[in-house]
Amino acid sequence: MAKLALLIGISEYQPGLNALPGAVQDLKAMQRVLQHSEMGDFADADITVLENPPRQVMEEAIETLFSGREKDDLVLLYFSGHGIKDEAGRLYLATSQTRKNHKGGLIQTTATAASLIHGMMENSRSRRQIIILDCCFSGAFAEGMKAKDDNTVDIKNQLGGEGRAVLTSSTATQYSFEQEGADLSVYTRYIVEGIEKGAADTDNDGMISVDELHEYARKKVQEAAPAMKPEIYAVKEGFKIKLAKAPVGDPQLEYRKEVERSVRDGQISPVSRRILKRRQFELGLSVEVAAQIENEVLEPYRKYQDNLKEYEEALIEAIREEGTLSQHTLKELKRFQQLLQLRDEDIAEIQKRVTLPPTPAHKRGGEQEMQGNFNIEVAKNTKPEPPKNQDDLSSEKGVDYTKLRDLLAAGKWKEADYETYLVMLQAVGRKEKDWIRDEELLNFPCTDLRTIDRLWVKYSNGRFGFSVQKEIYLSVGGKPDGKFYEEAWKKFGEHVGWRVESFWISYTEVTYHTSAPDTIPVAIYTSRWDGGTGRGFSCLASRLVNCNV
Repeated sequence: MAKLALLIGISEYQPGLNALPGAVQDLKAMQRVLQHSEMGDFADADITVLENPPRQVMEEAIETLFSGREKDDLVLLYFSGHGIKDEAGRLYLATSQTRKNHKGGLIQTTATAASLIHGMMENSRSRRQIIILDCCFSGAFAEGMKAKDDNTVDIKNQLGGEGRAVLTSSTATQYSFEQEGADLSVYTRYIVEGIEKGAADTDNDGMISVDELHEYARKKVQEAAPAMKPEIYAVKEGFKIKLAKAPVGDPQLEYRKEVERSVRDGQISPVSRRILKRRQFELGLSVEVAAQIENEVLEPYRKYQDNLKEYEEALIEAIREEGTLSQHTLKELKRFQQLLQLRDEDIAEIQKRVTLPPTPAHKRGGEQEMQGNFNIEVAKNTKPEPPKNQDDLSSEKGVDYTKLRDLLAAGKWKEADYETYLVMLQAVGRKEKDWIRDEELLNFPCTDLRTIDRLWVKYSNGRFGFSVQKEIYLSVGGKPDGKFYEEAWKKFGEHVGWRVESFWISYTEVTYHTSAPDTIPVAIYTSRWDGGTGRGFSCLASRLVNCNV
């Protein structure tokens, strides 16, 4: 029994088709997991990698993959690039030579027809065939796919492991998520992750079958890009073809699966947090490793939030530029929505919030101006000076610290802690439910950092504040160089009460008191904004020193 793979990536195209530099990275990632002895376990010599091959070379390689095989051989074809339909709706895989005629129609002889690949698959003796297509309209590949015995496509999940399976990044009518620069495509990223992390082995039998890999990638893709709908098609028992191995009993994998079960709509409930804390202890994982796994699991949700924010910013910019949006701009916004893989229901709330119902226009300089059929909140050009003898609420980024000041003045420490998280996100251009990256903390606006710290120190009589935490961190061995010092972080956590009996507490266990005799009470709880790993706090400590806070 042999295992053979052909990996094809097309990143360079003729005018009329966008370049996809990430396709080359897709190939490298797929090759890495397939040839790994503890994952795909394909022999190096049995993996063929083609970057931007001419059409004839590509087709010959596909024919070689399927021809001359034995019944039990496993053959895998992977393609990353553009998929194109002709005027009759037939799918073609674009090559670096693919062109369109003067009417915009596909010149068929410059691309590889799906029907050609169907024929090669039909003529092959192999009864274990896997096709993974990361391209637009890839779901159309299943059209015309058939079994040799009864001329039907069986898409029911049957037991076994012989047959044919096609995994597609999109439906027959969808564009796929285009790569950003040289990053992996969103679909290939989660195909690779499911194998590399072992997370796709949902039945814990130590093997990843095709249907398990599909379900893992589908779920993660739709968390990041809800409009994108990966699909699977199988002939006979292709669903259960075993593609890769997965570790059994690995603590990090066990914790990852626990986190996957705990997350609901990008959030971890207080009860689930306690479950995760218990499992972390039982599995012997450090806080840093557990936090890294959680961040990886939550990354698709954060990507989705980033896409929502990007669309909202584009809509606001367009309204400010035009007032009444032209048909051309509306089409551009629709195209941008498609690229971000956002559904209509995803952007409905944004449109409701940004494009308010028509109201009478105020005079120029007022808080709101009529913008044709769209209204947006327009900030005044002038910023009033703060009243004398009151707190300085200065901000480099236009953040309003009034609510934070009022909560602190009322001694509502927990509510002020959450408000601090929100205003910090604002200061770096992020939104609620997100977290702040290390480089953003290293460059956090000094004016805002001073404002936040002054308010906390003043109203807590010197017990709370970033400057207070910084001094403690430095006193236990931390250094203001942006590097992470694990031992110092643990000692710091013990000093301020975030770490009890060698165990990090959850946010639900945080208490806020200004009268604790032995420790500085918890305030401005870092897990809200840096993922709880301590690495973000070390970056912030460096920034505090640089800003003389």
